[in-house]
Amino acid sequence: MALPRSRLRPTARAAWAGAAVLVALQLAVLALWPGAHALMIDLQVYRAGGEHLLDHRPLYAGGVLLDLPFVYPPVAAVLFVPLALLPVPLLKILWTALGVALLVLVVRRAAALAGAALRPGTVALLVAAALWLDPVRTTFYLGQINVVLLALVLLDLTGRPSRWRGAGLGLAAALKLTPLLFVVFLLLTGRRREAGAAVGTFAAATGLGFALAPAESVQYWLRGTFAAVNRISDVAATSNHSVDGLVARVLGADLPVYLALAGLLTAAALAVAVRAHRRGEDLLALIVVGLASAAVAPFAWSHHFVWCVPLLVLLVVRRARLGLAALLLVTAAVLTKLPGPAVGPIPATGAISLQPDVYLAGFVALLAAIAVLQTRPEPQYGSTTSIQRRNSDIVEP
Repeated sequence: MALPRSRLRPTARAAWAGAAVLVALQLAVLALWPGAHALMIDLQVYRAGGEHLLDHRPLYAGGVLLDLPFVYPPVAAVLFVPLALLPVPLLKILWTALGVALLVLVVRRAAALAGAALRPGTVALLVAAALWLDPVRTTFYLGQINVVLLALVLLDLTGRPSRWRGAGLGLAAALKLTPLLFVVFLLLTGRRREAGAAVGTFAAATGLGFALAPAESVQYWLRGTFAAVNRISDVAATSNHSVDGLVARVLGADLPVYLALAGLLTAAALAVAVRAHRRGEDLLALIVVGLASAAVAPFAWSHHFVWCVPLLVLLVVRRARLGLAALLLVTAAVLTKLPGPAVGPIPATGAISLQPDVYLAGFVALLAAIAVLQTRPEPQYGSTTSIQRRNSDIVEP
């Protein structure tokens, strides 16, 4: 039985206080290991990629920063050139601020798609909570690009209809190939114009890479660099949380088995996502595709699963307590191991640091749960106004 609404309704003061506590905890951890958490090593790799292009040095002949390779397409290095013009300390501050601003936009858009207009305090609380999810926490500490890609895809595909809708997805895919799975989803749901815009943008961006970095583009696209999954880490390493990682750890490198299992999981995810779309659950559909794009990739770091952020918002808006508890159990960045020679410079956090297949198992469980719920009659939510009334504990008065 649902609790009385008055007991569920968070006050503005409570929301802001909760956000302040979560941020204070982040600052406490940062104060304990300032060098580790301010390193943002991946951001420095992006910057080094831009520097290599400016200096006409090769991108893919060894490391661009110490022994760390540049693993993105050449057009990414082209777009990273402006990063090379900024001093590293200022770049870290601006990149972090950009990430937080994009999280705010993602939370607000996800809530709107779920039928709720959030109070500012609730937005702050959800953003602060999202920062304590391990994929997000790792994205910020490494200076990764995943929140940028999440925002590009979500804001693009749920924005106002226009001839440019899909361009954000195409740009995201040009930077990192995994968002291309959304193009398949768009085609399956009859959104051909958006799929065309995405493919066109992807092709144009890739063409820009060939125009401005021709030798690097030939190396990446035509000489197999893009397919060298183990350039930065062994596929069987515990840092690989995809189907491919599981197969490699259990059976050794086995491409046919990986392709078969990844194909089955992709088909199941797309079937669930298409059905969610047809039932009017567009946010849920995008979440499923976003998580699937990481789960079936040849290599998936924990920070690739940032689609847990809109899932967090959806579960909160729907008051799905069991689902919310499961999400936090799987993704909350609880410290499990302190920095050291066996751990690295950043503390190990979350269930993923204890068992490498937790995210994959969680995604399969999520798919199964959604599939079961989809066998029930479609919910009659009514108009947007009625949805907002149903969620009046978090909407603006």
